[in-house]
Amino acid sequence: MRKFGFKFFSTNFRVSPMTLKKAAEFAASAKDMFIELSAFPDTSEAEFKQIKKIIDTVEVRIHASITGFDTGNCEAERQNRKILTIAQKAADIFQAETIVVHPGYGREQKYLEETGRQFKLFHDERIVVENLPYYDNNGNHLHGNTADEIAYIMNESGCGFCFDFSHAICSAAALNTDIDTFLQGLFALKPSVYHLCDGDIGVIEDKHLHFGDGNYPLKHFLNDYTAKNAYITMETGAGFEALNDLRIKDYKYLKSVQNV
Repeated sequence: MRKFGFKFFSTNFRVSPMTLKKAAEFAASAKDMFIELSAFPDTSEAEFKQIKKIIDTVEVRIHASITGFDTGNCEAERQNRKILTIAQKAADIFQAETIVVHPGYGREQKYLEETGRQFKLFHDERIVVENLPYYDNNGNHLHGNTADEIAYIMNESGCGFCFDFSHAICSAAALNTDIDTFLQGLFALKPSVYHLCDGDIGVIEDKHLHFGDGNYPLKHFLNDYTAKNAYITMETGAGFEALNDLRIKDYKYLKSVQNV
């Protein structure tokens, strides 16, 4: 059975604990849902424990913070370790089975190799590397875009894989590559976690649109490129302003296009 996840940030707890509570209650009642929680570095252990009390009715997976995190930069290694440690502590508290981690900046081979080296040093079997778009939204180059680059990181470190569809579509557009061929290469790496949103085919910008607001062939993506037991985080909306009614609408959309 596929499971669908609401996405929250640990800092959302400070804004509206009740939104988190209601989301968790809905997810628990649905029985095929989870929450992916981005662990921000300024979240204390006490706050994570408070969040756990609020959303303890549903399974939680963790996403390491991307702010200030760049495994392609050897000079950022100490900072990367501090940021990841917060995510690992959160994963311990929530007994999360996966921690989604981004690679970093730079297109040259040396940056990819540095990411492979740092991921190996992280030495945590819960880590899954997420494929990135070719550019960030400021036009900076990223690595970890293609199936070959993700396979390299996995082989170097022994980590798993988080397949982000929008990032893949953006990379395929930047590389002028056939989309299905590109997706097939990533799917062959046997991801255990997926990120899905809507967007515009042929555009290099990752937009995180709600389902139905773009032109991605979502039924095709869901049924042909996710495993039957997949964990699929719905990365729709631009942050906490995407309230629960919109999150629930996105969940129902995926349920409606999923082949039984």
